[in-house]
Amino acid sequence: MNNEYFKRFIKSEPEKEKNNNVWVYTRVSSKQQFDSNHSLENQITSANKLAEKRNYKITNEFGNTYESAKNDFTRKEFMKLINEVKKSRQKPFAIMIYKMSRFSRTGGGAIGLVDDLVRNQGVHLIEVSTELDTTTEEGEIQIHDSLIHARKENVERLTNTIPGLKRFVKSGNWLGRAPRGYDHYGPKVKNPNFVQGIQELKINSEGKLLKMAWEWKLQNIPDFQIRQKLSIRGLKIAKQTVSAMWRNPFYCGIQKNSFLDGEIIEGNWKGLVSKESFKMINDRFDTKPKNEYKPYTAQMDRPLQNQLYCGSCSSKMTGYKAKGKYDYYKCLNTSCKTKDLSANSSKKSIKEGIHNLFQNLLTNFKLKEVLEDVFKEQMKLTLNEQSFKIYDDQTILKKRLKELQTKKETLDSRFAFGEIDNELYNRFIGAVTSELIEIEEKLEDFKIKISNLDKKVSELIEFSKNLSNIWVSGEYETKLSIQKLLFPEGIVIDPEDRTYRTSNLNPIFGLIHSFTGDNDSGNKKRISKNTDPSCVVAGAGLEPTTFGL
Repeated sequence: MNNEYFKRFIKSEPEKEKNNNVWVYTRVSSKQQFDSNHSLENQITSANKLAEKRNYKITNEFGNTYESAKNDFTRKEFMKLINEVKKSRQKPFAIMIYKMSRFSRTGGGAIGLVDDLVRNQGVHLIEVSTELDTTTEEGEIQIHDSLIHARKENVERLTNTIPGLKRFVKSGNWLGRAPRGYDHYGPKVKNPNFVQGIQELKINSEGKLLKMAWEWKLQNIPDFQIRQKLSIRGLKIAKQTVSAMWRNPFYCGIQKNSFLDGEIIEGNWKGLVSKESFKMINDRFDTKPKNEYKPYTAQMDRPLQNQLYCGSCSSKMTGYKAKGKYDYYKCLNTSCKTKDLSANSSKKSIKEGIHNLFQNLLTNFKLKEVLEDVFKEQMKLTLNEQSFKIYDDQTILKKRLKELQTKKETLDSRFAFGEIDNELYNRFIGAVTSELIEIEEKLEDFKIKISNLDKKVSELIEFSKNLSNIWVSGEYETKLSIQKLLFPEGIVIDPEDRTYRTSNLNPIFGLIHSFTGDNDSGNKKRISKNTDPSCVVAGAGLEPTTFGL
C-alpha cells in the first residue's frame, strides 16, 4: 500500500505572509564622534546593502544621533525604538544594528531586552557587520555572546581609565561640564574657541553676576529678591538653580567628585565666594526655622500683607484677590466682625483704599521748612545723649574695617592685573573677607553713628520728605523695607474708621511725626527752643536700611 495516503491525516500550518519590513537603529557614543567621523553614514550604508541582499524593505529608522550605551533606559532614541515596537500593530520582521555594541553595552539587561523582542514581540535582531540574526537558536546564542562581549569591553575600558580619571581629579582638575558661571578651557572641550593645552575654568560674565548674588546672600537678602536683582541685570535664573548653588562647594573652590571617595580637594579655579563665607551661609541654613515665611507672586500687589494687624482684635490680617483683579485684606480671626478692607481706591469705591490711606500717612512725615532747624537741634541732643552708651571700641573697629577694605581692594586689583597668582590670592582673601564680615556684624549692633551728624540728619529730613513717593513708586522689597523701618512691630489699622495707629512707630520717625500734623496751632507750640534730649530713644538709628532703599 502507498504510504502517501496517510499524509491526509497530518495537520499542516497555514502558510504565513512573508514580512520583509525591517527597521534600522544607528548610534555613536559621543558628540565628538557624531561631528567628526562618518560612522552613522557607514552604519546606514551597510544596513542598506544587507537589506538589498536579503530583499528586505527598510520602513523606519531610529537613532542617528549620539547616546551613551551605559544605561539603556536613559537613551531617548533607544527607548523610542523599543516603545514603538511594542505599540505598533504592524511590527517589523527585524531590527538591523551594525554591531551589537551599538544596540547595548549592558550585558544581561540587553539580553533580557532581546529575549522580550524575539519571544513576546516576534521581532528579530540582525547584526549587519556579521550578518548574524536571532532567527535560529545558534544565531541567537551568538547575538547574546556579542552583547556580553560589548559589556566586557566596557568594563575593561573603565578598569583602564578610572585610575587616570582619579589622578586627574585629585590634581584639582574638574571632570565634566563646568557649572554655571564658568567657561571650560582645555585640550578636549567642545567649543573650539576654548581649546588650549591645559584645563582652566574661567569666570564668565554670568559668573560675575552670580558672584554678586553670593555677596547679597551674605547680607541675608532673600532668594526671591536676589533673583529679581539678577533679572534686572539680564540674568534670569530658576529658584531651584539658586537654591542648589548655595549648597555647591564648587563655588568656593572645593572639588566634589565620587572619584575622591570623600576626600576634600581644592580645585584649580577661583571660587565666587570664600570658604568662610560659604560656611557662614550654609550654617544659616542649618539653624533656619522650617516655617520661614516666603512671599509668593500674588502678594506683590499687597505689600502690607504679613505686617498688617487688625485694630479690633489684634489678629494678623491676610490678603486675597477678588474677581482676578481686586485686592482685599481680611482679618484671620473668624470670630472678628471686621469687614474686608479694599487695598486700592477706584472710581466706584465708597471708602478710600488702605494703600491710599497708607500713602497719605507717609506724607505726614514731611517736615515744614520752619520746623527743620528745631528738629535738627532735637536730633543732635538725642543722638549725643545716646552716644554715651556706645562701646569704646567702636572707633577702633571702624579703623580696622577701613584697613581691611583697603587690603581687599588691593588684593583684588593685584589679582586682576596678574601681579599675584590664584593660589596666593586665595590664601589671603579668605582671611581678610572673614574678618571683614565679623567686624561688619559687630558694627551692626551699634545703633547710632555720631560722626558727620549734620549730614545724616539732613539726609533723614530729605528722606522723610520723599517717603510717600518712594513707597508708591518703589519695588516690592522697597515697600517692605519702608514698612518695617517705620513700624518694626507691625502696622495696626482701625477697621472702623480706617486709620493707622502710630503708637508703635520707629522712635526716630516718631520724633518726626511729633513735629508734624494737621493742627497749625500745635505746630506753633512745637517750634519752641526748649528741646529735650530724652524725648526719643533712637532705637533704629539713622543708618539701617533707611537711605539704602
